[in-house]
Parts: sequence; structure tokens; C-alpha cells
Amino acid sequence: MSAPFVLVVAFLSIESSYSADLERPARDVPDTVQFWFSPDADWRIKTFAIDHDIHVYKIGTPTTPHRLTPAEAAANTRKHYGDVVSNILVLEFTDPKDAAAVTQVLRSHKLQGTLEVGSSGVAFYNPGSGQYRTQSAPK
Repeated sequence: MSAPFVLVVAFLSIESSYSADLERPARDVPDTVQFWFSPDADWRIKTFAIDHDIHVYKIGTPTTPHRLTPAEAAANTRKHYGDVVSNILVLEFTDPKDAAAVTQVLRSHKLQGTLEVGSSGVAFYNPGSGQYRTQSAPK
């Protein structure tokens, strides 16, 4: 990783609701599968567009024996979501709290949404700038 913060974001061709067990072709905002890599921790994020649900998992720390790389994250996403992946982007950030720099990175990839940064250090791309929050627990 050349930048200290890397986001792998996979846009899916579907929109879904985990709690309603509903999946349909995406209309405006798609579901995403994302991986956020930072110096302190690595995260996997899944967004569900219909009800703005989000599932966040910490998957690595500096002491994790094998930390996933961005290339491995993209390959893993293709393996598990290949039939509904429409695009995968790798975005690099020097400081996720620098709004101007973040906007520049997003716009350089023709992305109109926002980068949401949580107090725990996790960040995710919010494609429709909606209010995402965890609403369901994975089974």
C-alpha cells in the first residue's frame, strides 16, 4: 500500500435489505462490499441500500499474522459476489479527515457520495450520502 489509508469498494448490481431478506436489481444506490485498510486496523463493510443497514467487521490489526492486502480483498469480493459485482475501485487517502483531499480522490474516480469516518477509525464510501446505521445482526 502506498498511501496509509486504502479503501477497496465493490459496487454491486443489486440493492437489498438484510432484515427483510429482500434483493432486487439496484435502482439508484447499489449495495456495496468494502474493505478499509488503515495503519491501526483493517475492516470489512457491507452496505444494504434499501434500508441503509450496514455490517462492519474488524478483520485485522498490526499484530494479525497475515493482514489481507487490497488485491486479496478485491479477489475475495469477486469470488463471493462475482455474479453481482458491477465495479471494484481501489481508493488511496493520505488523511481521511481532510475533507478537501477526500473529495478530490472521490471526484477523480467520478464518485459523488461521501467518505464516512467513524470514531473507531473505520471508514466507508457512502454512495448516496444516506444515513447508514447497523439495523440487523448477521445470522
